[in-house]
Amino acid sequence: MSFTALLPDVHHFKGTEGGRVAPLYRHPHQSEPNVTPGLLQLLTRTHGGTVTAEDLFAYIAGIAGHSGYPRRFAATPAHRGARIPLTRDPALWAEVVEVGRRTVWIHTYGQRFGSEQRDSTPGAAPRLPPAEQPECVAAIGENHELPDRISYDAPTRTVSVGTGRIRRVSPEVWDYRIGGVQVIRKWFSFRKRRPDVERQTPLNDILPVTWPSRWTVDLLDLINALGLLVVLEPRQARLLDAVSSGPLITTDDLKSGGILPVPAYATKEPKPPRKSRRTPGPGQESLDFPN
Repeated sequence: MSFTALLPDVHHFKGTEGGRVAPLYRHPHQSEPNVTPGLLQLLTRTHGGTVTAEDLFAYIAGIAGHSGYPRRFAATPAHRGARIPLTRDPALWAEVVEVGRRTVWIHTYGQRFGSEQRDSTPGAAPRLPPAEQPECVAAIGENHELPDRISYDAPTRTVSVGTGRIRRVSPEVWDYRIGGVQVIRKWFSFRKRRPDVERQTPLNDILPVTWPSRWTVDLLDLINALGLLVVLEPRQARLLDAVSSGPLITTDDLKSGGILPVPAYATKEPKPPRKSRRTPGPGQESLDFPN
């Protein structure tokens, strides 16, 4: 499971399956959470404090945003969507939300929940501690060509991209996977000399002649983010175990509370806001104002 502050297209995540996207809000102006009606109210009563859509989103990230989640539910019969156990324990709920907010902060490169992270720098992508940060020791693309291969040397903890080298990359970071996809290899596959993408239009043939320096920065950002996620995983696995073995909000609870089944109106696409009846001022004839 991955999280993004961007608008994903059909190539998001694996390069396929981009349609499996769950937005936090049903409306672009954040006026209607994309949450089953009544669920936030039930969670608020259960945990004794206001639970927002952002809290629930973070809780899902804390529970499911790590490799221990698919391993735990691998034997569960396949069904549509993700299985998210909802704890009844207020203290456990709060800790999962805290960890989930950090998970989303990392996944979104600091674009969400950054103000709550003690090691966050405004406007900067998340970083490992200085002594653990990856370092580019040989520039990528020095031969003025796009590289066509990427490899990893575990003894020296070095990623080689063509003739370039990045050191201080742990084996766990190199092999980090989401949905079975090795993240670093997938990232590179879209940027190598012959990208691993289906040619759909002549636009696919428009590629940089040389490796942009910005891509090296992006790769370092990615390695930092994966390193932070690796550090977080043991805590997430422990919390998932604690939630799963503790008191849970059950399906029967949701049914008796009128939350399940999900009402039909909540599954339909929301209507766009009506155009304003106000007369636009000078120079604003093309703007639309919501009521």
